Amino acid sequence: MVKETVPSLRLTPKRSTLLLSFILIAHLSASAVLLFLPLEFWWQLTILLLITVSLVQAARIHLFRSNAVAINSAEWNSEGEWMLHTANGNELAAQLQVSSYVQPWLIVLNFSISRFQRRSLILLPDAVDPDLLRRLRVRLKLLGAADANV
Repeated sequence: MVKETVPSLRLTPKRSTLLLSFILIAHLSASAVLLFLPLEFWWQLTILLLITVSLVQAARIHLFRSNAVAINSAEWNSEGEWMLHTANGNELAAQLQVSSYVQPWLIVLNFSISRFQRRSLILLPDAVDPDLLRRLRVRLKLLGAADANV
């Protein structure tokens, strides 16, 4: 039996207003909960600082892709191998993890770079071409279990 070759897929997401909205709502909600917690002011201020750091980190990695570990693009080649291109110019060979999440409205690709290095790529419909997202979902469904551990 001859194995059918599959074209490679290159994902280069744009900024997503949906992801921006989700990140802002999640962090603002966490900040609002602080008002109702019976904590001393300095504890509330410390927690608010941690929430702010989390907001900035999430925005730099997943929205603006300016953090050194941020994934600017990912390529799934015809042999089933993943190559990640990071913001600092590195190319990293990666393995797609079974913890990845695939739905029509949200795709979260979790990658393992090495034993202790993990990266995630969040794809929403407003960040990538709809046809490319459809082809990715189909390929993950058909080949993911065999070739990509999904």
